[in-house]
Amino acid sequence: MTDAGAQFALRIALDGAEMVAPTDAQLAELARYAATPGAVLPADQTHFVKWIDGRTPHEIERQRIARVQSNRDLAKRPGWTLDLAVLVDGAPVGLQSVSGFEQWPQRRVVGTTSWLIAPFQGRGLGTRARAGVLELAFAYLDAEAAKSWALEENTASTTVSCALGYRFVDSHVLVENGRELVEHVYELRREDWLGSAARRRYAPVIDGADALVRQLAG
Repeated sequence: MTDAGAQFALRIALDGAEMVAPTDAQLAELARYAATPGAVLPADQTHFVKWIDGRTPHEIERQRIARVQSNRDLAKRPGWTLDLAVLVDGAPVGLQSVSGFEQWPQRRVVGTTSWLIAPFQGRGLGTRARAGVLELAFAYLDAEAAKSWALEENTASTTVSCALGYRFVDSHVLVENGRELVEHVYELRREDWLGSAARRRYAPVIDGADALVRQLAG
């Protein structure tokens, strides 16, 4: 199996959805959604996401495609990012990513990012999608911890973190475009996830991960 084939064999089943590595056609559809004003975040919240804030729709669409295509080479180090399309009834409605940082695999810490188009927000799908990549990271890739960063006013992100058992560990001030923003840092440890009620509640089912696990082992 090729390096790319390892991620394309992966399937994560969620309640009412699934996650897969996006095909080029799915990626193009997701990029068009992402570039549509208001499709992911209202105008007064675009600063929550750096790839939206201050960019034109054409720039957003082009950047989304280029980023995911570049990330497909998981053997490229330091670090790696696995991008997964969130599918509902077979149609892509968002993207959930999990990244191993540059110290991987000596220091097995991952981070996550995600977005969904507006009609699928507020339904718990974002929580289920992050639970899926946490299960992959902790139960299959032997990650030690997962971290999440969110601006103080980004309550949607912090709600997901709290629902999945993350703990607040730090905060700091960012200055972007002349604006001061407070960013919070949350962390979830492997042992806390594996024994958690959240894991049992969301119960993601992972298939086809063997080749991916071997690829990211070291």
